[in-house]
Amino acid sequence: MQTQEPPKFEIKDQTSNASKKYKINLLIIFLVAIGFTLFTLFTDDNLNAVITAFSQANVWMIVVILFVMFMNILFEGIILFILARLYTTRYNLKKSINNYFIGVFFSHITPSGTGGQFAQAYAFSKQGIEIANAASILVMHFLLSQIAQVVFGLLALLLRLDKFLSITQTVNLFGASIPILYLSLVGFAINFLIIFFILALAKSRFLHKTIVNGVVALLGKLKIIKNPDKVKSNLQVQIENFRIESKRLQSNTPVTVVLLVLFFIRMTLSYSIPYLSAMALPSIDLSQTNIFDGIFMTAYLNVIIYFAPLPGSVGFSEFFFSYLFQSLFGGYAQTIAPQLIWRGVTFYLTLIIGAISVIAFRMGNKDAKIVQGGDAFVELQKSTIEIRRQTSEVMFSTGEMSSGNIQKKFSRMARDFFGFKTKKVDRYGNVINTDEINKKNLKDKK
Repeated sequence: MQTQEPPKFEIKDQTSNASKKYKINLLIIFLVAIGFTLFTLFTDDNLNAVITAFSQANVWMIVVILFVMFMNILFEGIILFILARLYTTRYNLKKSINNYFIGVFFSHITPSGTGGQFAQAYAFSKQGIEIANAASILVMHFLLSQIAQVVFGLLALLLRLDKFLSITQTVNLFGASIPILYLSLVGFAINFLIIFFILALAKSRFLHKTIVNGVVALLGKLKIIKNPDKVKSNLQVQIENFRIESKRLQSNTPVTVVLLVLFFIRMTLSYSIPYLSAMALPSIDLSQTNIFDGIFMTAYLNVIIYFAPLPGSVGFSEFFFSYLFQSLFGGYAQTIAPQLIWRGVTFYLTLIIGAISVIAFRMGNKDAKIVQGGDAFVELQKSTIEIRRQTSEVMFSTGEMSSGNIQKKFSRMARDFFGFKTKKVDRYGNVINTDEINKKNLKDKK
C-alpha cells in the first residue's frame, strides 16, 4: 500500500525584495509614530500634561501592566500549544511562545498584519510540524479568534450600551465629519458579517458557488474587482479551508470550547491594559468609570482599527484611542500618557521581542527565509488542501462516533438520575412490562 507523502511547499527566494519592503515598513512605523507623538505633545500644551502625569506615575501599577501583558502572551502561547498538540506530542510551550512572537513581528511590520500567518506557518515547519498541519493550526486559530472577537463585541454592546451610545466625538475624514459611534458600528458589522459568511459558505455549497462564481464575476464585469479569476481562485481555497477546519473543530468539541474560553480570557487581559495604564497615573480621575468600561471601550477601538492599512495600525491606533477614551479619562489631554503606556507595552515591546525572536530563529535555522506575505499563505493553503481535507474527514467521522457514544452515555445517566426506564416493545409494538418479566425471572431462579 502506497503512503501519501506530505505536500511540499516551495519557498521562492525573494529575500532581498522582501527585506527592502520590511525595512520600508519599519521606517514608516518609526516616522509615523514619532511624527504623530510629537504633533500631539506640542499641540494645546499637551506636553505639560504628559510630563505631570508621568512624574506622578505609580511604578507598581506599571509592573502590574507588564504582568498582565505577560499573562496575555502566555495564554496566546497556550492556545497555539494546544492546537499544535492535536498533531504532535513533541511540541512545547516555549516553542509556541516563540512562534507567537515571530508572527507578531511580521504582523506588526506588514499592512493589515498580512505577513504574520505565513511567518508562523514557516516557523511551525521548522519546529517539527508538517506544513499542512501548520496551515490547519493557523486557519483554526483565525476561525476561533474571529468567533471570540464577534461574541466579545456583542457583549460589549449589550452590557455597556449606554456607554457606547454616549460616544459623541466625531472625526473629520475626507472633509466629512463622521461620528466615531458609526465607525464602531461599521467595524462590528464587518466582523460579524465576516464570521457569518465564513460559516454560512463553509456549510452551504450553493451559497459558496453563488457568491464565488456569480457575485465575483459581476464585480469583475463592473471593473470593481481587478483580476476576478484570481479572486475566485483565492476565495475557493479560503472557503474550502474554512469548511475543512470547521469540521476539524467540530470533531474536537471539548478542545474547541477550551480554546474559546482561553481566547476570551486573553482578550479580557489585553483589553484591560488601557484602563490599567490610566490607573497608573494618579492625575487622571477615574471615579466616574470602572475597568469594565475600559475593557469594552478597547473592544470598540479594536473594531475601528482592525482594517487600518498602515503596518501595525500605526497612527490610527493612537488617533482613535484619544478620541474614544477622552469620555472615560476626562479629556483629550488626559488620554495621551495612558496611550503612550498602552502602545509601548502592547505594540513596541512585542515588536522588539519579536525582532529578537526572529533573529534567534534565523541563527538557529541558517536556511530560514521568512520573506513571503499574505499571498504566500494562500498558496500554502492551496498546496496542502487535499491532505488536510482527508485528515479532516477522518477526524470528523471518528468525532461523530465519539459524540454519539457520549450522547448515549449522557442519556443513560439522565434516565438513571431521574428514575426513567427505557420501554421495551415486542415485534407488534406493544409495551412489555419489564417489572413483571423481572419478577418471573426471580421466581425461576428460586
